[in-house]
Amino acid sequence: MGALGHFLEREGIPTVGISLVREHTETIRPPRALWVTFELGRPLGMPDDPAFQRRVMQAALDLFVRTDGPLIADYPEQVAEEADFTGWACPINLAPRATDTLAAEIDRLAVWYDRAVTAQGRTTVGVSGLDMPAAGKLVAAALAESLPAAQPLKQAIDDLKAYYLEAASAFPDPGSSRTRKAWLWDETILATSLLALQPKLADSADAQHRILANLTMIPATERHRLTGK
Repeated sequence: MGALGHFLEREGIPTVGISLVREHTETIRPPRALWVTFELGRPLGMPDDPAFQRRVMQAALDLFVRTDGPLIADYPEQVAEEADFTGWACPINLAPRATDTLAAEIDRLAVWYDRAVTAQGRTTVGVSGLDMPAAGKLVAAALAESLPAAQPLKQAIDDLKAYYLEAASAFPDPGSSRTRKAWLWDETILATSLLALQPKLADSADAQHRILANLTMIPATERHRLTGK
């Protein structure tokens, strides 16, 4: 929506948005944005608090008088830490959809990954030097076309698995580390892609491809998912 704001402004339509992920807003640099520190999916703060929500809306509307954008204004109020969001977290279903692709799944997880990095102040993603859409393209190409060199493919896969698990740690109900790993291997297109890629790597004439297939790509705890393993 922040990017759309630029197009609308060029047509003479003033815009303002509410930002829940500051890093995205700083990158897109929309004409006007109000940054809030509320739960993802609750841009106006607590449900059933119309006075609070009205103040948030008024703060956003007040930005229309500003002509010095792109700008990000900080909303001064925060929801109390002890506030009960039980049952109000953003409802999501991250299970693969029939029309999903690996690229779409990676894109859907971006906001959760950014939220996790903000909360933890670190990430283990980055060994491949690729952004996650590019890493996903490398895996998809390995499935559909000729196999790339083993080392960059391994690094891309390692980054993708870390990206998914870190994103899952920011879900409204992230569960335990074991729960998140189960989600990765039970419900994602990435896991389906890796399981489909394993036989192709295992049949490669390249010894490094075979090592990736048989030792490092799929954890020992998940190898039962491979037919005949």
